[in-house]
Amino acid sequence: MNGMFRLNEKKRERNPLLGSHDPSMMWDPVTKMYYSYSTDVYEPEWGLNDKIGIPVRCSKDMISFRYLGTVLSEKAVKQGRDNGIYKPTWNFWAPFTEYVHGEYRMYYSATKAFGSSESRIWLAVSDRPEGPFENRGVVMDTWGTDDTWPNAIDPHIVRDENGTWLVYGSFFGGIYIKELDNRTGLPSDGNCRAPGTCISRKTDPPRIDGPEGAAVIYCPETEYFYLFQSYGWLGDNYDIRVGRSRRVQGPYMDREGKNLVEESSGFKIANSYCFTAANPATGNSDPGWKWAGFRGPGHGVPFYDPMRQQYFFVHHIRDGAEIYRKYDKKENRNSYKLHLMMIRRMFFINGWPVLSPEPFGGENDEKCTPGEVQGWWELIFLSDDNNDMKYSRKIFLDAESPYLQNGILHTCLDYENGRKTTAVTGISEDGIAYWGKAVI
Repeated sequence: MNGMFRLNEKKRERNPLLGSHDPSMMWDPVTKMYYSYSTDVYEPEWGLNDKIGIPVRCSKDMISFRYLGTVLSEKAVKQGRDNGIYKPTWNFWAPFTEYVHGEYRMYYSATKAFGSSESRIWLAVSDRPEGPFENRGVVMDTWGTDDTWPNAIDPHIVRDENGTWLVYGSFFGGIYIKELDNRTGLPSDGNCRAPGTCISRKTDPPRIDGPEGAAVIYCPETEYFYLFQSYGWLGDNYDIRVGRSRRVQGPYMDREGKNLVEESSGFKIANSYCFTAANPATGNSDPGWKWAGFRGPGHGVPFYDPMRQQYFFVHHIRDGAEIYRKYDKKENRNSYKLHLMMIRRMFFINGWPVLSPEPFGGENDEKCTPGEVQGWWELIFLSDDNNDMKYSRKIFLDAESPYLQNGILHTCLDYENGRKTTAVTGISEDGIAYWGKAVI
């Protein structure tokens, strides 16, 4: 079975990716290891009550991970939690880490309170990926601003031929990009209060909560920058969307040419979904557990693996089992509490990214043609009419089916059924992303 994660297992020694929220991924050229940093998590019911300071996990193969602990120094934690006259920040969010100029740089968020737009993004540095990381300074500060400003959380770093750029923001004023000094990683103009340029903002009126959890990557093959972001409620109907631009500072457009600033939420490439399952990898924590799909994929980062020379997308996702659902009467919404990190392969079709329907299990592609895999398939269509759970349909596809002809066929582990299968990911003729896998 897939060594990445197990559903219905609340012991981290058996399930090291349990509790990984807002994950990022880094290949370290020094240690030749993969490192994933994530938001601080406090979940006593799962036995996760770590000290504050950014959790990190490592892996030799990006399949099986080991939990290492937290990486910020005690001094850095004390600085980052300082809220002046307000209560100290409870935890830190959404770190992004990279190795550059002979040091490890980690950007992370500290906010006044959950849902607040008053936040700071810190840069911390270390000479080891496991830390300790010491704060170098604040790169963006929205303390004392109103909700028309961007929120200084969810940092991500991208580069072009002109320099280094910080992508950040959440809800409120939208997603922004500002230039950093490549030598120091701090603002190029020395001003941590200058917001930069808006590259995404929700429509008016908004169709759904967002955007947040943004990240930008450049693909040399397509010569586009891609802005990934999430919309929806992270506890249930979260999703992953994308726009693209020829310039790192935008404008970023969807597939219809609409601007992600107030015109479009972007092209949806993932949301809550459920394939049929006979044998998903499960533990024994809750005997009442019953397979019900995955909820809320989102807040992820695109990642190019230089070892495999392949693109991936790393995000968190939630177990959709009913026993993990909690209904919030005040907000009139569900929250699925048990979350984990998932890694998917990412491909490009006609200049647009699409994700594999299955988590990465270390597979290498075996070439196949539509004629070899014609037959019964399960398909999921990620339509944009709503963000509800998308259930699979059983459809017979012949060799001439556009879903097989136009999609990307790839071998992978069928996570839901514990066996190898052929999967397809693509974009339908009416512009909707779809996932599928052969029924064996």
